[in-house]
Amino acid sequence: MGQIIACGNLKGGVGKTTVAVNLACALATRGNDVVLLDIDPQGSASMWAGAGHLPMPVEAMPPIAGHGSGRWPARAGELSGSGHLVVLDLPPLLVSVLASALMIADLALVPITPSALDVAPTDQTLRMARMTRESRAGRKPKGLLVPNRVDPECHYDPATQAAVASLAERWAPELRHEIRHVEACARGMWIGQHAPRSAASADILALTEMVEGILEISPHARSRVGEPDPAPREPSAKLAV
Repeated sequence: MGQIIACGNLKGGVGKTTVAVNLACALATRGNDVVLLDIDPQGSASMWAGAGHLPMPVEAMPPIAGHGSGRWPARAGELSGSGHLVVLDLPPLLVSVLASALMIADLALVPITPSALDVAPTDQTLRMARMTRESRAGRKPKGLLVPNRVDPECHYDPATQAAVASLAERWAPELRHEIRHVEACARGMWIGQHAPRSAASADILALTEMVEGILEISPHARSRVGEPDPAPREPSAKLAV
């Protein structure tokens, strides 16, 4: 039996597609049978995969007329039932799609950037996850906040730090703001292909290992493109507590 990872936030612009694509690729190169379902009507993940360089398939399955309905929940269940690890790249704003995803997901990844404007919609996303967890057997989905585009050289103001730190959920290692993610996307590659020894690749590896631990997934094989050397993770103005 496979598992389902939903990656989304009601807030747009938090880098959820970058997180979803790179996590899915990292999991695939570590020996998992991964499929990414692109549920965002913008189709960013599908366009990213268009060059054919990613190590796992991406299927475009946007919701019907902006509702939570459509073929994607059945497809996700079908894939996980056959042993695949399914990553859902969710659209922003669509509450019904998020609600449907939370009802089938084993893990909800919620990217957030270091901005006070992200806090209210992120809190709403987390509250929906907690409410779903209370109603589902096995108290699923588990939750994981992913601090994204964090600048280690920036000393974020106390108000921003306090606002973000008020969010009550498990925190992933931060993903640093790196231009290499933009470069990788432009080339239709994931960060482990484009810059395997970079800090950006090390960040994705750290997130991947945490996800594997939460879902009790053992990597079946070493990365086919080579795992990055551990990069120093210098302390920054931490937003996660």
